[in-house]
Amino acid sequence: MQKVIAAAVLTALMGLGLSGAADAAPRTNKSSKAEATPDPRVWSIVKADDAYVLRYALPRATDPSFAATCQPSAQLLQIAVEVPNDKKIRSGDGVPLSLSSGKRKLELAASAFLVNNEGLLVVEAAVTLDARVLDLFRDGDTLVVKMPGSSQNLPLAGARSRLADFERVCLARR
Repeated sequence: MQKVIAAAVLTALMGLGLSGAADAAPRTNKSSKAEATPDPRVWSIVKADDAYVLRYALPRATDPSFAATCQPSAQLLQIAVEVPNDKKIRSGDGVPLSLSSGKRKLELAASAFLVNNEGLLVVEAAVTLDARVLDLFRDGDTLVVKMPGSSQNLPLAGARSRLADFERVCLARR
């Protein structure tokens, strides 16, 4: 009797096909955990000469994925973003760069250049240092960075905890 029941169950599963069998099988959270692996990059502030950098990178990484560098003495804020390997942007290109978070949006004219011998391509733009520009890191949960051929979403939760210190050092010398 057990053989008959097992054969009937096996026949029913085979009739469902692979996708049906997967649907009939109990679900585990392993695949969803693999798909939703947390981003290991973190927000940090680094001081370099007369500049302060709010950067989003792997811990101890030399080159960040995103960096906002303020130069208080020059009243300048530079934005640098790593370009994905999509070959649509080349070193020397002028690149429209869009940053948005919540209701805030900043459109910039950036330039692309190679950072190191390994071919890391970065786009960089500069704006006058202003508290309103730093509001991009305060509004919304995600900083959306768009350039031709790519869009990146950077979580802002870690940036907010460092924003007060970044504003203090960047805007204090005004």
